[in-house]
Amino acid sequence: MAWLKFGFVKKSDSSTIVAPVEGEVVDLLKVRDPVLAQKNLGDGFAIEPTDNFIYAPVSGQIMLVASTQHAIGIRMTNGLEVLLHLGLNTSMIPSGSFHIRVKRGQEVRGGQRIAAANFGRIRARGFDDTVVVTFINSEELAATLKIDYGPVAGGHRIGQVKL
Repeated sequence: MAWLKFGFVKKSDSSTIVAPVEGEVVDLLKVRDPVLAQKNLGDGFAIEPTDNFIYAPVSGQIMLVASTQHAIGIRMTNGLEVLLHLGLNTSMIPSGSFHIRVKRGQEVRGGQRIAAANFGRIRARGFDDTVVVTFINSEELAATLKIDYGPVAGGHRIGQVKL
């Protein structure tokens, strides 16, 4: 065990990451949003979706469901905070494009279905439907991600995050 600022954690903690949606897993650097691509919201990955079902990318507790339902925050037991963002700039979309099935405080398992998004409607309104997952405090906790890029089924393992 190693002591950190306010307690102690295991020296090594590895957790599975699953695809939050079916589609093509791409590097965060390819996302058409400079804030995300430059990793200002932490390290992560993106998926160009081919389905509307949304799955928890990691196990943990729901800490945020945005009032516009375009984003969900999950805190893992190892302290990592994960932001699941459904499309780019989609906070400006009128209601009806997202159907969230979880509430703040709820525990979820990686791969559990937590939402649905109408990506056809999102694209029709001129928005980018790329789904982004960032590990908000990955730099602070010295987390490393290993992601398998390419086509993937929603809810299936695509990598791991290690502290």
